[in-house]
Amino acid sequence: MINISFQSKRVANVSFDSGKDSNLLSFAQMRSLIKVANDLKSNSELSAVTLSGNIKKNFSFGFDLRDKELKKLNNSSQSVKRDYFLIGKEMCDAWESLPFLTICVINGWCVGGGLALALSLDLRVASSSSKFYVPEIERGFNMSWGSIPRLNSLVGPAKTKRLVLLAEQLNSFTAHSWGLIDYYFDNNVLMENAMELCNKASKMPRLPFVLTKESINNHSNILNKIGSYADQDGFALAYSELENNFY
Repeated sequence: MINISFQSKRVANVSFDSGKDSNLLSFAQMRSLIKVANDLKSNSELSAVTLSGNIKKNFSFGFDLRDKELKKLNNSSQSVKRDYFLIGKEMCDAWESLPFLTICVINGWCVGGGLALALSLDLRVASSSSKFYVPEIERGFNMSWGSIPRLNSLVGPAKTKRLVLLAEQLNSFTAHSWGLIDYYFDNNVLMENAMELCNKASKMPRLPFVLTKESINNHSNILNKIGSYADQDGFALAYSELENNFY
């Protein structure tokens, strides 16, 4: 389920909740998040948007490997699987392309595909009790959805390798010291502090704000496609080896 609320004409809050504590990202949930991002992109009055998972439980434990749609892919061609596995990247790209300030509000666990989504937003604000974990390599997959270049830009190659290749789990203090998150607060004031950032952005002149964000992103992301264009191919190949393990 996706919930959208507007605090004002210039500030919106988006949350997604699967109804389970893990808050996994199914194909249906990802399609909904793509649609929401595209709808918000057409709103010429917005200056800031927050994205949160289940604010009382967890942001997300990532891609749902037991999604019923995945089971239907078991006898499909590599071409069909490849198209399906593009959806996660399309979701992340949709949120990264938004012209206004985007803030990911993270509570609890932020795992795998959940972190890939969080990396697509401009800022990450977490609770002091949040945990960050990338188990993809550990489980036989590649970390995809365009996340490696984004992560590398934030924390550098050595820390990216520690987080992804060695599956180190980080608390909020370490994630902040690495530059993975921008702020962390006690959970009871987490959203309040995220909203302060939104309100600050909403007071800025919108046109130069949007133009400057676009300039920053274009400079920062210029090589990202070169480093992640085959993400879905690697994931589809790995999934073909492991698909019978999930059902």
